[in-house]
Formats: sequence, structure tokens, C-alpha cells
Amino acid sequence: MDLDILRCQTTAAMRLWAPQIGDASLLVDECLADAEKSLGRELMLSLSPQIWAKITLIYHKHFLDTQSDVSVVEMVAEVIRDSIETKRIDFLTQNLAVKLRYEKQRPKRQHAGLTLIEPKKL
Repeated sequence: MDLDILRCQTTAAMRLWAPQIGDASLLVDECLADAEKSLGRELMLSLSPQIWAKITLIYHKHFLDTQSDVSVVEMVAEVIRDSIETKRIDFLTQNLAVKLRYEKQRPKRQHAGLTLIEPKKL
């Protein structure tokens, strides 16, 4: 897919999801131009027009309407950051559950054969 096709399909998806905006082509152009500066064309083209339509809606709703100067790449970075923190919570919770299950199953007064090592904090 090339950038013109991505732009047309993203604009069409915007018409379906947010008809109240009217002609969304300028919003799509601004969002894609901002993304291309930071993410690069190859990464941009790897995402579907539907994803870009949703990103454009969020970009418009949360940042353009509030006059905040936040780029698309900052939005994406925030999502990735949140994902990493969520995975860390999942990892730590899983370790805690394994440790508690192990302690519950081993006989009392017996020295544990395994020791859990806590991961270093980033």
C-alpha cells in the first residue's frame, strides 16, 4: 500500500466512524504528516487505515481540540510505555502466585530448595 491509498482509506474510515466531523481529509493529512516525521513511512504503512482512522480521531479529540502540542509518536510511545508496565505487573503477580503456591504446598519446617530471585527494578 502506498501513502495516497492509506490516506484515502483512512479518510473513508473517518467518514464512517465520525460523520459529524465532515471532511476529515485535513485531519488525516495532519495526523499522517506528523506520524511520518517521527515514525517513518515504512512503519506507518504497516498499520491499517482503520488503525490510522482511530489514531486520527484520538489525535483530533484529545490533542488538537485542547490545543496541546503532542505528536503522534508521543501518543504511540505512551501506549507502549503502558503496555510494558502492564506486562511487568503481570510478571510480578505471576511470580508472587508461584511463590505463595510453593510455600503452601511444602511441608513446614523444611528448608526451601528453591529461592526466588526478585528481578531488578528498571
